[in-house]
Amino acid sequence: MCGNVTRGATIKSITNALTPQEARLQRIITQHMDRAVLKNSQTARWAHSNRTTYFKSAKTVPFRSMAPLSAPVATLPINDPAFALRNDKMALPWFETIEKDLAFLQRHQESIYEALSISHLDPQDIDYARLIPAQARKIFVGEEHNHPAIYKAFENLVLQYHALYPHRKIIVLTEFVSDRLLPWQMPGKPVKRLEMPFRRNDKDFIFFNKFIKEGIDVIGLENLAYIKEHEALFTPSESQYESVFGMQERNAHWRRIISYVASKNPQAILFIYAGSMHTHYRAPFSLTTPSPQNFVLQLESQFLGPDMPFGYAMKEEPFIRAYDKKVTLLRWEEKDPIFRNRSGFDACLIFPQEDL
Repeated sequence: MCGNVTRGATIKSITNALTPQEARLQRIITQHMDRAVLKNSQTARWAHSNRTTYFKSAKTVPFRSMAPLSAPVATLPINDPAFALRNDKMALPWFETIEKDLAFLQRHQESIYEALSISHLDPQDIDYARLIPAQARKIFVGEEHNHPAIYKAFENLVLQYHALYPHRKIIVLTEFVSDRLLPWQMPGKPVKRLEMPFRRNDKDFIFFNKFIKEGIDVIGLENLAYIKEHEALFTPSESQYESVFGMQERNAHWRRIISYVASKNPQAILFIYAGSMHTHYRAPFSLTTPSPQNFVLQLESQFLGPDMPFGYAMKEEPFIRAYDKKVTLLRWEEKDPIFRNRSGFDACLIFPQEDL
């Protein structure tokens, strides 16, 4: 599903040990961020109230989530009926597309088997960089969250690509770094190494520092003020920023940053790294569209989930899983644009379950 920013997506949640000077700077940043959000935010003010008490008396209306196939329409207590209705109105055209995609994929299963290349690889033997066509200028890497093996795969992908094409300028734009340090700063600028502890949303992404050291720019996409303003639950389990409406607004902001960076660096190769529901070709308000210059690589754990039509249509097939500590690689044949578009990816890596 979409990127779950609650996993440490606020400055307060950074878990690194800080020096007294760093801790003071962190408090200043948080205070400025809170002021920017609370200035005109009724939603943020409600977030500090007693949610449990409110939900006992909340209205009940249908709600459509980001994953219509694995989580169909549910009738849930709603904090903000107007928001829920606006979300559903925005979601309905996308759900109609999902239904058509699912019918198409089920109708053409035999042809899919012929067009799809399936491999099982040892994790240490994967040549990530050569999965990317040489002509691709924007590489959209969508991940399933909270899996260290996937973080390592993205790190290897970028560093291998840098080694393969040492003269190409590489820029990483990512959901997992805030778009600015202070509210009045302009998004779209490379993060400095000393800023990174205050900008990345989880200590697991410390490899971004390695990118910077190698001369690879890292640029944040996530607007933390927006997340804080829309973190209120409008169902018992869904925040506003996790809705279809939230996806549209967040992706629109990210898209502006990506376009700005691309215009300022026309020769650069851009790696856009986010949750797979942001980068998937068929996701609502996706960051990308099929093009020879775009490439979508999906990174999943254990199996290809049923949130989108391809995973749902193929849920009984063995090839959508990882087996025997091997990584499953799914790739479409070069001359097959139809299925790659409907599947949502150009290539997909499915990693085995990690040892705990």
